[in-house]
Amino acid sequence: MAKYNFIDGERVRKAHAVKTIHPVFRSLATSFVPIPDLRYIKIFLERIAASSVLSDDGKMNPVVVIGADGITGVELLIDADTRVVQFFAITSAKQGCGRKMVEAVVRATPLDWFLAVPMDWSSGFWQRMARDYPRLRVL
Repeated sequence: MAKYNFIDGERVRKAHAVKTIHPVFRSLATSFVPIPDLRYIKIFLERIAASSVLSDDGKMNPVVVIGADGITGVELLIDADTRVVQFFAITSAKQGCGRKMVEAVVRATPLDWFLAVPMDWSSGFWQRMARDYPRLRVL
C-alpha cells in the first residue's frame, strides 16, 4: 500500500479542538485516502467524516447526507476508551463505493475493536456487508 502524507491540508484535515491524534483515527483517516471519491477527510474529537463535498459554511467540513444527490461519504463515531467504531452514516452516489468505504474501515480497525452499525435503514446493504465482513455487527 502506498504511503500518504497524513495531514496534508487538502485531503486530510483535523478540527482545531483535536490536539493529539489517536493511532486508530490515523489509521482510519489514512484508509480513506486511496478512495478517489472521498476527496475531503476530517478528524474530529470523537468522529471522522469523509466526503466528496465540503460544507459551504466556512468550516470546511465533509458533508455526509444519506441519499443526497451526488454525495459520497461516510461518518464514523469512534470511542477509543471502549474500542468501538460505529458507522453513523454512509452514502454513495457511485455504485460500489459503499463497499470500498466499509472495506477500508474493516481493514484499518484493529482486530480487538468492535465494529457496529447501530441502525440499519439500508434495505439490505448492511446485511450483505455483515455477511462479507463477519467482524461487522448490525445491531
